[in-house]
Amino acid sequence: MNNSQITLDRFFSLDKELLRQQLFGVESGEKMSLLKGTVLKSTRIKWPLAFDNIIDKIGDVLNVSIPDIMVMSWNKYRILLKYLDREKYPATETFLVALTEHTIKSEHRPFIEILISDKPVGKIEFNITVFLMLEGVILKIQDGKIKEIRIGTCKGKGTMSCENQIIFRKETEKISFPVLIGLGEGVPIMPLNPSDFT
Repeated sequence: MNNSQITLDRFFSLDKELLRQQLFGVESGEKMSLLKGTVLKSTRIKWPLAFDNIIDKIGDVLNVSIPDIMVMSWNKYRILLKYLDREKYPATETFLVALTEHTIKSEHRPFIEILISDKPVGKIEFNITVFLMLEGVILKIQDGKIKEIRIGTCKGKGTMSCENQIIFRKETEKISFPVLIGLGEGVPIMPLNPSDFT
């Protein structure tokens, strides 16, 4: 499994038939009803076909890298900021940093935009919340960048909702990752809050 495969899509492992059944319950919602009416008025496309196309696109909105989610969360950790000091931590040296057991919460608000004759006519919005419970994480840091991730164990749970209705829920005892997750040239350690530099 390479890094491009470690995504929320893989985590949720969506069953399209089950997803279709769950989304049918959302069709009566205000936004979906308006969208359905617009599609039926503006095109010759039957709604079931349009609905199938929408379901096919859900995998695209879940194409979010889990290692990227982790790194974004770790960038909030003050413990990593010291590795930006090139005098104490020279760019030519490599440092292994062990993180304590911790949980990452990640929230996403993706959407599928519906176009008719290349003009947007509406959106289907999703709310995704994922928790990753991590143990035995070791980061390889060089030149102020995270170069590799080693994960002992990772458990996860998450929900996906549309129009305030949960359409999918997942909980796993263990998420399989490669022994080492390489990050190529590395991801810069960059705090989200500029005041962390002061």
